Amino acid sequence: MGGAFLSFAYVAVVGFLTLRMIGVRGGAVLGFDNSLVAITTPRPGVLESLGTTVVSCVALLVLIFAARRRPLADQLALRLSFAALTLVQIAVSSIVQIRTYSLVRGPDDELTSWWGGWLLKVGINPAAHLTLAVSIFLVVTTTLVLRAQRHTGAAGPSSDGHARSVSWRT
Repeated sequence: MGGAFLSFAYVAVVGFLTLRMIGVRGGAVLGFDNSLVAITTPRPGVLESLGTTVVSCVALLVLIFAARRRPLADQLALRLSFAALTLVQIAVSSIVQIRTYSLVRGPDDELTSWWGGWLLKVGINPAAHLTLAVSIFLVVTTTLVLRAQRHTGAAGPSSDGHARSVSWRT
């Protein structure tokens, strides 16, 4: 449940910031509903880009550290649900971008208002793709550690009577 909420929140915020970055680079000031509010001097969108970086880092920190004291199965559930739902949202965004590229233009288009517009733009943000890739890596590593723990746990206690632990050496 936490991974799903984190995914939806992450995609919404990154999509929102991506749409704002596109707007400010073209000199457009967009409202919260993605409608054109004003026209201004174009700027590079550094604050929006920085915001995307911060949001991506926060999402990854949550995936890495939030469930750390929880059992590995809970960590895997959080990471897997985030990765799966983020993948679906980015895939939908990318497919819609490809199929409706010539149709999705102005602020009057229904697909570009509110969350639909944010979802539409998250697929073109490389930070979202990198965050997805790292979350998939976390799912894979958590799965491997969980399998290793189950394998060593099934083997029983060590010769000194203590339960065996898994350690990763790099």
